[in-house]
Amino acid sequence: MTHALTPTGFETVSREWKFSMGLVSGDHVFLTGITGQRLDGTLSEDPEEQFNTAFDYIAAILAEGGLTLADMVDVTTYHVGLRDHLDTFRKVWGERVSAPFPAWTAIEVMGFIIPGNYIEVKVVARLPKV
Repeated sequence: MTHALTPTGFETVSREWKFSMGLVSGDHVFLTGITGQRLDGTLSEDPEEQFNTAFDYIAAILAEGGLTLADMVDVTTYHVGLRDHLDTFRKVWGERVSAPFPAWTAIEVMGFIIPGNYIEVKVVARLPKV
């Protein structure tokens, strides 16, 4: 059975943009691309803050399904200024992931819908065996 994961505070974004923040399907949870934009619509100019915001939101969505960041199995990150911010991203990444580490692909992009955004993170997580 497929069902959406929408933590408190994310309802407006999900409703207005017509997408699920997270979608449970089979043994996996698929997250929509999560950016560093705050729920109030603001965006820090600091890449590290954006990266942490994105992972905070990913953690909140996963928690809605009883998961943690340790349940991530496949992560794709899309970056504006990848080479400029890679060390900072790797610092945040290193603080957020644990062994066995998820598969990770990093892709440089020209831009996002929201100007000034440095990152979008796409996650697939595996539901724990019960």
